[in-house]
Amino acid sequence: MKIIVLVKQVPDPNLVTISENGHLQRENVPSMMDPFGMMALQHALTLKKNIGAHVTAITMGPPQAEDMMRRCLEYGVDEAVLLTDRAFAGADTLATARTLGCYIKSRKFDYVFCGMQATDGDTAQLPPELSAILGINIYSYVSKVRIDDPLVMTQIYDDNSLEIEACCPAVVSFLRPPEDPIVLPSMKDFMDARKKSVDTLNAWMVGVPPGSMGSKGSRTHVVRIDTVTKPKKDTEYIDGSDSKSAATILIGEVKG
Repeated sequence: MKIIVLVKQVPDPNLVTISENGHLQRENVPSMMDPFGMMALQHALTLKKNIGAHVTAITMGPPQAEDMMRRCLEYGVDEAVLLTDRAFAGADTLATARTLGCYIKSRKFDYVFCGMQATDGDTAQLPPELSAILGINIYSYVSKVRIDDPLVMTQIYDDNSLEIEACCPAVVSFLRPPEDPIVLPSMKDFMDARKKSVDTLNAWMVGVPPGSMGSKGSRTHVVRIDTVTKPKKDTEYIDGSDSKSAATILIGEVKG
């Protein structure tokens, strides 16, 4: 079984700011692996441990994302691929999905694992866009994977859960990590990862059409950013000693 895992380097949400044009200010802000992508990575590595799956981690990001990809190697992925080019900058979810999809089409895979969303955008748009671009099924809101042929996914919708056979190829987006905690890399894992290389590819190598990537290939643009605040209302206390009078006041408040 071949699994591709999409991970993303995101700025620390406690320190990030937004520029006037609506882009995240990533310069000089500590970065981390997106928690939802980490969940997907954990599920893939659990399958590698239990059934010997081949796991490839892929990200699209700046050159410094190589540190995160090397971390993926330390955790135990078989390959780490970084798609990086200035031409990718300013991409919305659609342009990002096109770029990732263009490269993934060149690979043999059974499943593409990814997080339900990313903490720097919270759109949850990329997984369905990617499934449409690749022309394959998507299994969303997955919380658990049971080993079978094919794999059985548990999907969570509100208070309901659904078990479904996940036929491949397919995109799988996760909202929870596996029940078994991930094993932290040992010193041997760290040393072994140093011997492996992170494959770094630019736009030309990926083969993305120029008008389909980065800001030029984006269909959404931030016009304005506002901080949403919930209006505060003073609490009005009603004397309940006279129930009939209190009921009349409440009815008047509801009507308006």
